[in-house]
Amino acid sequence: MAITAVGVTTLYYLVVGVGILLIGVGFGGAPFVTNAVVGLLSGAISLSAVVAPLLFVTGIAAWRLVPPSQRYGGAIGGLLAMALAYLVAGTVAVGLAPIYTIATGSPLLDTVIGGIGIIVVAFLASSWIALPASVLTGTLYERSLDE
Repeated sequence: MAITAVGVTTLYYLVVGVGILLIGVGFGGAPFVTNAVVGLLSGAISLSAVVAPLLFVTGIAAWRLVPPSQRYGGAIGGLLAMALAYLVAGTVAVGLAPIYTIATGSPLLDTVIGGIGIIVVAFLASSWIALPASVLTGTLYERSLDE
């Protein structure tokens, strides 16, 4: 699942990068494109450093809950691992809200709503590729155990 996380993150940033490049060439030319490419690469690398370990842990938890010997166990386990990753990320984002509130002095409710908003946007932006990829990875893992 960790390799899937890195692959999904890279693919997502590739699709977003092409979109930004297509829009950016019309607006700002070379400086905009250069800054966009550097920003996308650093975002993909830093996000992979967070998401890959998270999906490694949730993948282990999913395989403990759903045995691969169960019918469609690989697909269910892969989907469960991705769902757990989104759930854990949301819990961490909301759990860090009091620390952010103390550090910045902003209202706690605004910080919690902002954290939830980030997770919702992240889910909506990445679930179109993450959920099918996790099902495929789980199915491949299940089939590798059969042989």
